[in-house]
Amino acid sequence: VLQLVFQDECAVNRGVAHWTDGQGDERIFHSAGEWLYALDAKTGKPVPGFGRGGRISHKDGFDTDVFFFSVGNNTPGLVWKDLLILGSTTGEGPQPCPPGHIRAFDVRTGERKWIFHTIPHPGEFGYDTWAQDSWKKVGSANSWAGFTLDVGRGIVFMGTGSPANDKWGGNRPGAGWFGNCTLALDAATGQRLWHFQAVHHDLWDYDLPTPPVLAQLVRGGRTIDCVVQPTKMGHLFVLDRATGEPLFPVEEVPVLQSDIPGEVSY
Repeated sequence: VLQLVFQDECAVNRGVAHWTDGQGDERIFHSAGEWLYALDAKTGKPVPGFGRGGRISHKDGFDTDVFFFSVGNNTPGLVWKDLLILGSTTGEGPQPCPPGHIRAFDVRTGERKWIFHTIPHPGEFGYDTWAQDSWKKVGSANSWAGFTLDVGRGIVFMGTGSPANDKWGGNRPGAGWFGNCTLALDAATGQRLWHFQAVHHDLWDYDLPTPPVLAQLVRGGRTIDCVVQPTKMGHLFVLDRATGEPLFPVEEVPVLQSDIPGEVSY
């Protein structure tokens, strides 16, 4: 009985995503374990032309081999036009785990259309905030809590978790962009527009546990579009929606240096 309860808890999924072309093709996307299913909304049957018999693996399209890792998704993807944008659940413990890259797939075929490397590859923005080989062997920095979308601007927003290991960082020296970040991507291309890192080099599993909330702030008679990012630490970061600039002062404070061999606090 305990084993069955444990398995059921691990299989929790927070919803589904819906897409229609407005002309009769209507699909429901749902995750179960390793798989992302495309179902005909009228019949509930898998859509034959999507991926492999109506499903794709959450291990698809990572730009690195994740075959031996556990990858799932406990939140629904976000539909933007003909794209399904996906985060992932990857684990953050001491065992090896896959990177938490953000990917978008064609809603009709299941083909990957773009990827954003949350652990940057060589030559990419943010690569110098990691060790040179981090992109090969460090995992997580994933978006597991879902997304929000500014439809007018075509911007998808998310909060990301800590890199693995989530309570020791000697294997991943550096500030570690784009872990623990509010991240804004062009929904059509996956291009980074801006990011705000709430925790540098996380040592306490301070994931950003929700996507930021779209809001408006009135200041000096002017309405400013913003996003509000809650954190596990009880903070609310209010950021300009177009630029990521904080709309209230953010104080950078020094932290105690770790005395654990190999660890460097930031």
